Amino acid sequence: MKSVLASMDSVRGFWDARAAVLNFDVESRTDGDRAIVTVRGDFDLQVAERVVDELAKVEESSPALLVIDLSGVSFLDSSGMGVIAAAQARAVEAGREIVLVRPPYSVRRAFALSGFDDVIRVVDDLDSI
Repeated sequence: MKSVLASMDSVRGFWDARAAVLNFDVESRTDGDRAIVTVRGDFDLQVAERVVDELAKVEESSPALLVIDLSGVSFLDSSGMGVIAAAQARAVEAGREIVLVRPPYSVRRAFALSGFDDVIRVVDDLDSI
């Protein structure tokens, strides 16, 4: 029994350590009437809720423009795509413009295949907004 408990502690320690070193960061700032949310690293199920929380925080101030900077994203799965689609739906409902900045090629390809690029504006850099 002791060896089973020690093994379980070892597994827990592994997952705790993995969570502490995620390849992920999200931050936001406001610039006049626009809010900018910057996502870096792997945007997947493990971190989607953190992005949802950051978006909710900036949406409270009702910016006219919501910018999601994906230029530092290395991976985006379907949960990340869902977070962006939900933000787009809330933006339409609120009369807010939403723009994505320079998602990586694989993400742009997924947007094109899904038709999502027809409903959301994608730009190459913040200066072009």
